[in-house]
Amino acid sequence: MLRRLKMLGAAAVAVVLMAGSAQAATVIDFTTGLAGEGGTISWDGTNLIGSNIPIGAVTIAGAPANNGVFMVSGTASGSGGSGFGSLDFDTNADNNFINIMGCIGDLGVGTDSGSCQPIALMSGTFEGWTATGNGLLNAFGFDTKNQELLDAIEWPAEIPWEFFGVAIATGTLSPDGTPGAVISTDIKNTAVPEPATMMLLGTGLLAAFRARRRQA
Repeated sequence: MLRRLKMLGAAAVAVVLMAGSAQAATVIDFTTGLAGEGGTISWDGTNLIGSNIPIGAVTIAGAPANNGVFMVSGTASGSGGSGFGSLDFDTNADNNFINIMGCIGDLGVGTDSGSCQPIALMSGTFEGWTATGNGLLNAFGFDTKNQELLDAIEWPAEIPWEFFGVAIATGTLSPDGTPGAVISTDIKNTAVPEPATMMLLGTGLLAAFRARRRQA
C-alpha cells in the first residue's frame, strides 16, 4: 500500500509541475517599440532582404527572473530617433539568416562599463515564410539566444525554444527589388520546457497505478 501511495504521489507531482509550466510559458518578444519606421526591406519576387531595421524593445514574460519590457539600444535609426537595436535578414536559400544586434542596458546585456557594445541578441535561419505586397508574414525558423540574455533571465541554455515567428508590416513592396521601409516588427518565440516529459511520465504512472488497483 505504501509503495502505491508513493507512486501516486510522484505522478501527481509530475502532473502539477507540467500544468504550472504550461500556464507560464517563457516568451521573448522583440518589437519595434518606440523606434518607429526605419531600415530597408526589398523583395525581388522570390526572396526578401531586410537591413538595419530598428528594434526598440523586448518583452520577457514567464521567465524565472527579470520579466518586463526593456529598451533595446544599438546603432539603428528610425522615425522615433536613433540608437536602437538592428534587425537584418535574408531569406535567400544560399544566404539564409536573421540577426538582431543590440544591447539591453537594464539587464546588463551587451554593455561594457555602462556603454553599449552591440552583440548578437538573437541569430537564426528561416525554415519557412510567405511574402505579400505588404511585407513578410508568418515567417518561422530556428534561432539561438545570446548567453548573456539567457543568464539575465536565469534560463538554461540547453532548454530548446519553439520556432521564432516574425511579422513585418511595410508599405507596398515592389517585386523589382526597390527598397521600402519597415513600419513595424514583431519577433517572438516561446521556450519548450522539459517538464513535458514529466507529464507523460506522470500520466503513465497514474494509468499504471489505476490498472494495478483494479486488478487487486
